[in-house]
Amino acid sequence: MKKFVLFAPLLLLLLSGCLAQTQPASFPTLDGTALNQTAVAQTTLDSMATQEQQPILTDTPVSTQTPIPTIDRTRPLIQSPTAEIPCNISSAGYPLDITIPDGTVMSPGQVFSKTWRLENVGSCTWTRLYSVTFFSGNSLNAFQTHYLLSEVQPGNVIDITVDMVAPDVPGTYQSNWMLVDPNGELFGIGPNGDAPFWARIEVVAQATDTPTPSPTRTITPVVFVMGSVNLISGDTFDLDTGLRNTETLEDPDFNYIYGGDPPFVLNTLNGALWAVFGEEEPSLEDCQNASLSGDPISFTEVPFGTYLCYQTTEMLPGWLLINGFADESLAIRFLTWSMP
Repeated sequence: MKKFVLFAPLLLLLLSGCLAQTQPASFPTLDGTALNQTAVAQTTLDSMATQEQQPILTDTPVSTQTPIPTIDRTRPLIQSPTAEIPCNISSAGYPLDITIPDGTVMSPGQVFSKTWRLENVGSCTWTRLYSVTFFSGNSLNAFQTHYLLSEVQPGNVIDITVDMVAPDVPGTYQSNWMLVDPNGELFGIGPNGDAPFWARIEVVAQATDTPTPSPTRTITPVVFVMGSVNLISGDTFDLDTGLRNTETLEDPDFNYIYGGDPPFVLNTLNGALWAVFGEEEPSLEDCQNASLSGDPISFTEVPFGTYLCYQTTEMLPGWLLINGFADESLAIRFLTWSMP
């Protein structure tokens, strides 16, 4: 019994030691929010301490250089001068000859209408005060001035019609025409706007039913210009163009003087030649074979019906007929042949 009493406390002591080994040790629980706040606070303190230890850097001024201005070496564009468009200049329309193309065959005395198409390539409007006028050659019995029927703006075209009559004498005829502005300035077509436009026809005698021997081939003289005109004292006349007292005449062929002694005098000019032929109409061969001179031809009374043969300043042959006289005005007819 005494041994048991001593053994019991010892047994209790051993049991308590075993229990202490088998039970897990207890640790205090950590609060996550508190830990995060602690870490943030510690980081802030470390950062402040670091900033207090680092020296404050100041900006050192950097020397700057004034930039050198760049010279603009770009060459300026070379601008071609704009060509000034003339006020009055015409161009051939398409087509130019609306009617009666060159070389159209006509019967003697045949009436026809020639129509040209012209384009205004100038900078001025052609008003109804502009006109088309006969310039040189054969007028073909047409009125010599025709005013435009409507205005023509730059870039537009107009068809101009002139009524004409074929001459009675067979041959080739050309009638040259130009435009005229209200100031009387002539202009036409071509690169410089100074060339005339024309009608060119061939007059052929009508064939008859009467049988004739085989004809010998002959060359028909080509009439360059023909017409009639009334001259007053002091007038000059050009037998190459059929124009009287115009500023465009550079070399007129003769002038007419009335009122002296003798009262009627015709004087050649600029190398023209002539001679009295007679009352018969001369042929081309007659005038080519005549003895011509540059002497004045004077008369006291008008020799009506007298023909003269001549050679113009352009070396073209022809004849002149003294046709009449009234009120100091001398009426003549003329015909100039072109040379083949």
